[in-house]
Amino acid sequence: MNVLRLTLLGLLGALGIAAGSASAAAPPASCNGILVSSLTGQAGIVANLTRLFHEETKASGFPPGSFDAAGAKVHAGGFDECLAVLGSG
Repeated sequence: MNVLRLTLLGLLGALGIAAGSASAAAPPASCNGILVSSLTGQAGIVANLTRLFHEETKASGFPPGSFDAAGAKVHAGGFDECLAVLGSG
């Protein structure tokens, strides 16, 4: 799962950096909230990434929602911190 996680976070990180790493999520937001809010203004990107994450996770033999569940439980504080924490698991 680590290779899958790093691949997906790398893609999300690149998209987030392209959009600007400022996040509109509230400070106690989960990493899901922080990472998703970093992509605001890009029509359809969250839906497309969610589909991709679920397909890749399922293809790797894990339940499709496991990546979502991991990010929902983590409250690292910011965009870069979330990428670091989720990428290290």
